[in-house]
Amino acid sequence: MTLDETLARTNLKYKRYFRWKFKLSTRGREFNDRTLESLMKTDQIRSKATYEAWEKTAEYQHLVNLYIMSQAANDLIEIYNVVCDKAKKGDGKAVDTVLKLQKAIQTSIKQNSQQDGKLVEDEDDDLEL
Repeated sequence: MTLDETLARTNLKYKRYFRWKFKLSTRGREFNDRTLESLMKTDQIRSKATYEAWEKTAEYQHLVNLYIMSQAANDLIEIYNVVCDKAKKGDGKAVDTVLKLQKAIQTSIKQNSQQDGKLVEDEDDDLEL
């Protein structure tokens, strides 16, 4: 399940807090930078302790993990693009790294597809090095 799907199932006051804390946009709208006090007023919360207690729950930890994974995926794309550019310029180490990354990505896709009940057949790309 994605971060957005999980947040959709989260209590509204905690969803708003999570989006505020990590500066996440909502339904395509830009993040609205506001104070914690403003958020608390909107959700009729009298003490920060309400949010602090929620931060100690498994639900919050799961959301944080999903957030970190989504950030890691974005970082991986940037890293892949940088390494791929170096490989195209003839850097032998970068070529090896790109091939390893591609293989790891294919393995990950295959595992995710199997978890979803879908089997993905290996496709031979007929590339030779």
